[in-house]
Formats: sequence, structure tokens, C-alpha cells
Amino acid sequence: MTEKDEQTDDNKNRRKFIVTSTIGASAACALFPFASGLPSVLDPVTKKSDGASTPWTKVTALASLPEDGTPTKFEVVLEKVKDAWTTYTNIPVGAVYLARSGDKVTAYNLKCPHLGCAIDYRSKSNDYFCPCHNSTFALDGSVTTENSPSPRGMDTMDTKIEDGSVWIRFQQFRPNIAEKIPLS
Repeated sequence: MTEKDEQTDDNKNRRKFIVTSTIGASAACALFPFASGLPSVLDPVTKKSDGASTPWTKVTALASLPEDGTPTKFEVVLEKVKDAWTTYTNIPVGAVYLARSGDKVTAYNLKCPHLGCAIDYRSKSNDYFCPCHNSTFALDGSVTTENSPSPRGMDTMDTKIEDGSVWIRFQQFRPNIAEKIPLS
């Protein structure tokens, strides 16, 4: 090989190295802003929610509930609701029946555990009724209809009395299964 051929090969190798290095450096520079911004974009999505994050919500004054245990329907409005990126205020999220026995209050979700239809309280027969599948529930939330398609009784929620007000931890539950599993 002549000296000229060696110089040509060296020039080709140098050019190949420069082109490859430039392409690699450019790709790294282009990916860096994307890669550094990715965690901030995915942060709200990757946060895990825990059961303790279900907020206590003030529903009504204890004095507004009949002492004889007659169920009373109330809309549940959360003061603050956060999704991955946005915060909303005063959002209606559902409804409950509250039944008082002395200073103890039981909260029943208005949704039927079968398919989520709205359950009605019938004062004449003193029970709860689901019009979607003609099932009845006792005042304690248990299923009273023989061969009811509802897999469980009415769903209850945690309650507490604080400063004369009734507070609940409002949750929706997975329908049409025997276990009471909260939806996230």
C-alpha cells in the first residue's frame, strides 16, 4: 500500500469516527431534556394511594337526624378532590342514607351492591328497595329478598360524631362481588 492509500484510509476512518461521534453526541443531547422531564410528567400517575387517604367528610348535624333510626338521605360533597394534575372544590361524589341510634350513626351507600342502581328508602314498608332488580334490604342493610341477585348487603362506611356533626369516609365499592372492596 502506498502512502497516499494509507492517508485516504486514515481520512475515511477519521470521517467515520467524527460522523459516528457527532450522531451519538447529538442523540444524547436530544434525549437529555426528554429524559429529565419524564419523571415530573409521570409523578402524579406513579403516586400510590393508600386507604388512609380517604378523607373525612362532614355530612350534616347530628341533631338533624331522627332519633328513631329512620334513614335520611344526604348528598356527599367533598371539599377538595385531586386527580393526577387538577384540584377541584365542592364536588358531589354520591349520596348516603344515615340512620341514627342514640349517638351512633350508620352510613349506607345509596348504590346497590349488585349493579350500582340507586336504592330507595320506603317508609311505608320500612325497608330499602332496589328498583333495578326488585331486591329489598332491611334497615340494617342486609338482603331480605329471597334469590336476590345482590351478592352482599348494603355497603356501610366509617362514621364519627365530632362537635355535633356527622362525618363519614365516603367510598364507592366494587359491584357484583361478594367481598366489599373499595374502588380507588
